[in-house]
Amino acid sequence: MLKLNDDKTEFMVITSPHLKHHMYPISLLVEDVTISPSDSVRNLGVIFDSQMSMSSHVKSLCTNLNFQLRNISRIRRFLDYDTCHLVTRAIILSRRDYCNGLLLGSAKTDIQKLQRIQNWAAKVICQALKRDHATPYLHQLHWLPVEDGVTFKILVLVFKCLNGTAPDYLSQCLSLHIPTRQGLRSTADTTRLSEHNSTKTLISFEKRTFSYTAPRIWNSLPVIIRESTTLPAFKKSLKTHLFPA
Repeated sequence: MLKLNDDKTEFMVITSPHLKHHMYPISLLVEDVTISPSDSVRNLGVIFDSQMSMSSHVKSLCTNLNFQLRNISRIRRFLDYDTCHLVTRAIILSRRDYCNGLLLGSAKTDIQKLQRIQNWAAKVICQALKRDHATPYLHQLHWLPVEDGVTFKILVLVFKCLNGTAPDYLSQCLSLHIPTRQGLRSTADTTRLSEHNSTKTLISFEKRTFSYTAPRIWNSLPVIIRESTTLPAFKKSLKTHLFPA
């Protein structure tokens, strides 16, 4: 008995760039209003585009973060180091890391846009010059690169799935590897996940799904990290493993 509000109704057709050109025109009729498909929609603060590239979300996020970081840089001289660090983490990093697991496998150009913002944030906190290289300041703050931060988020979710603290809809995407032959090295590895070996050609956003990509990233970790018994211990070992030398 739900009555749709035609002014607030929108829909989107998700497809690959190749198949998009073969789609016939689609529209919905709600009451007396004809609704055409949107190129992007917002859901829980995340912008999804029709190709699931996340580029629209990254563009919007970067615009917002640039505005906020510019304001912080204007008042930097009135803040001490700890206060500036706290404000930057609360306003910049928290927004950057919100749902960042969805950026897994995104285009390098989108990841680089977020990385440039992180580099700028590190320089603002450390009061570095614009032309200074950001790497020493990122090390000083112990911040993971953006791409590694996305990997960190995915692996933490996998650990929670395997230890019964993640939602069922995520846990059901993973299954432990069952060796077909005994005596192999993988037989003794009780934390190894089963990987999807699909024979069909997958489109780009299918390869970025949690069920497809997460097992491959998880299995690439050293066994000693995968065998961590607590979440804090796992996070500590994982961050040390991912942190650039």
